[in-house]
Amino acid sequence: MPTTKALLFGRRRDRAVGLVVGFAGVVTLALVAAFLGESADVATATALTDRLLPLLVFYAPGPLAAAGAYARCGGPACIAVGVVPALVLGGFVLLGTLVGVPGVNGGNPAIGDVTVSFAAIGVTSAFVGYCAGVTAVLAADVLGFEGSDGDEE
Repeated sequence: MPTTKALLFGRRRDRAVGLVVGFAGVVTLALVAAFLGESADVATATALTDRLLPLLVFYAPGPLAAAGAYARCGGPACIAVGVVPALVLGGFVLLGTLVGVPGVNGGNPAIGDVTVSFAAIGVTSAFVGYCAGVTAVLAADVLGFEGSDGDEE
């Protein structure tokens, strides 16, 4: 039962906060770098925008949630990883609109749809990753691998 409780609610709050906040920081830095690069017309900004941002937005939440589940960060932290890209994008657009940054148009109604779509994709990916991480933990417990119980502090 302690393993199940640790998987559902988390046992390592510091790791859970580090997982969510760290991922938010990486996504924010990538988004700001892509925006600044596009504004300055830098050629590498296109590579960053075309390759790194989709990787962070669509593909990273699943493996991060799986790693979080294996580290017993808890379900809420693992699922929160899926919402991070949408929140960062929404915050970036809101801040850019309020400050009046050229090229950031928060008045576009499609931006809300894009943000909701990012959240739905991210949460789905994070949920699947969380389930994979829980499966890995339970399989390791059943097979008796050293260090798989993770319930000691």
